[in-house]
Order: sequence, then C-alpha cells, then structure tokens
Amino acid sequence: MAELIGTEVDKIKEELRAVEQRLQELLSSSIPAISDLGRYLVESGGKRFRPALALLFYQLLGAQGNRESVIELSTILEMIHLATLAHDDVIDRAETRRHRASLWKRSSTRTAILAGDFIFSRAFRVLNHHPYALRELVISTVEELLSGELLQESLRGQLPSLAQYRQVIRGKTAALIRTACAVGALLGDPGLGETRLEQIKQAGDHLGIAYQMSDDWLDIFGDGALGKPTWSDVRGGWFTWPFIRMMAESPDAGKINDLLRQAAAGSIEEQEVQRALLAELERADWPERFRQATQREVEQVEAKLAWLEESPLKRLLFSSFEVVAQRSF
Repeated sequence: MAELIGTEVDKIKEELRAVEQRLQELLSSSIPAISDLGRYLVESGGKRFRPALALLFYQLLGAQGNRESVIELSTILEMIHLATLAHDDVIDRAETRRHRASLWKRSSTRTAILAGDFIFSRAFRVLNHHPYALRELVISTVEELLSGELLQESLRGQLPSLAQYRQVIRGKTAALIRTACAVGALLGDPGLGETRLEQIKQAGDHLGIAYQMSDDWLDIFGDGALGKPTWSDVRGGWFTWPFIRMMAESPDAGKINDLLRQAAAGSIEEQEVQRALLAELERADWPERFRQATQREVEQVEAKLAWLEESPLKRLLFSSFEVVAQRSF
C-alpha cells in the first residue's frame, strides 16, 4: 500500500493521525491510573483497521459530510474495539497481545474489566452527540457484537455447526467492521441510496468474516510472530472452521473428537495432542482449504464493491482486503 501516492491517500493518512489524536484525548482522565491504562491500550492496539475502513469509504463516497464527525465516529468504533479486547483477553486468559503483556496480565483481571467498561462508557457518552440514525447503528452493532460473544460462550466445549460458527464470527467480529464501512459511506454521501448502502454492508460482513477466519487460521497454524498466541481457541473449548469440517468429513472422527476433548481439557501432554491434531489437519490439506475459504470471502467483498469508481483509494481499499486474506494482521 505504501506505493500508492496522491492527495487522496494523503488525506487518509492525515485523518488517521487525527483519529489517533482524538483517541488519546478520549482515553485521558484526571485520574492518572485511567490515563495510564488508556495509553497502554492505545499503544497495544493494532493497525486501526476499522477507522481506516470508515475513512476510506468516507473519501470514496465523496467526503460530503462533516469531517470531524467521521473522525470522531471512527474513534468511537476503535474505542469499542479496544474495550472488547480488554474483556476478551480476560475471558481467553491471553497473556500477550502484539508482543506486550495483555492488560489483565500487566495489572489485574478486575482492572482490565473496569478499563473496558470505562472505555465503553466514554465511547457512548461521545456518541450521544451524533444524529440518531448513526447512534442507533453503532448501538445495535454493539448489541450484535455481544450477542455473538455470548453465543460463542454457550457453545464452548461442544462442536458448533458451520452455521453457528458463522453466526458467532458475524456477530463478534464482522458487525463492527460492517458498521465502520457503513458509517464512512453514510457520512461520505448523506444521500446514499439503500441499494448501495446494503451492498457496502454485505461487503463489510464478508470482510469481517474473512478477518476472523484469518485470526482463526493464525491460532492453529501461526507461529506467534504477529503477537497472537496460538491454540488459545481450542484450549478454551472453542472449535473453529477446520475442526468442524474435519469432524464432518474424516473417517476417523472419533479419534479427532478425543484429541479435541484432551486439548480443551488442558491435557498434561498438550504439545503432543496439538501435534497429533496438526498432523490430522495437514493430512487432509485443511490449512490450504482454510486459506481458500478465507479467500472466497474476500472475493465476495470485491464483487459487492465492483461498482466503485477506479481510483488510488479503491486500489488501497482492495489491497487491504488482500492483506486480510494473506493473514497479515
């Protein structure tokens, strides 16, 4: 993406810097401990994928709406994302995030939960100043996100169906990505028609599913180089796409089921169990089939957005989709 130059791309970089500044402002407090936690979470954050999507769609759709509004709403979406990360790391007992100690590990479980709650509260207070339609969109997204998380919790320790798996990741990950795309588009073109908006939402949905599938791929087949601990899903009793498919197709499903139960139960021979599961996955080429399934989601994103006019911004947007498919986040 670095090779793309021009005033339009420069605007995105400038607006992302504005989001970063606003994020720092909104996570500051007269209480030093809160400001310290806010700084730590901001510095532990990722590539601001959701704000970048909102800003890209804002520019792609004409940048007709208020610039400060899209910057603030992009910041609110990132705050919601950071709050969920603080909570998720507690739930998953993830000790690191992007090569740094996760918040609960650095401080305490109680502190991490309270910090997440504080960020949610601050985000909703700022959201209250925005028009009803945008408030409703963001609030319903948070409800969908939490519904996905709760569904996942209810399915821990059992093998979900593919439909249940997609429902979980559509809620816990895709919902916020879809809304980032929609918010940017609505502010970029306040008169955007329902058909185009629906296409953008569907594209965001497929992109969010691809994003989570990418994370799920890394959890099993990654090496931890991107700061993502491996095997945390299975260890927590959450079985993802390749295990669902393998159990449905393998003639040795009983053996695989036993291995999954051992892995989820925290077997003292954990590494041996993981190696055995990897061998079963690789025997049927599931790593590559999982990659292909993720790529198909990305192809759906591109198909839904084929109508966007060719420009450096469109190339930048589409290149970000390929990064997701290549599991680089």
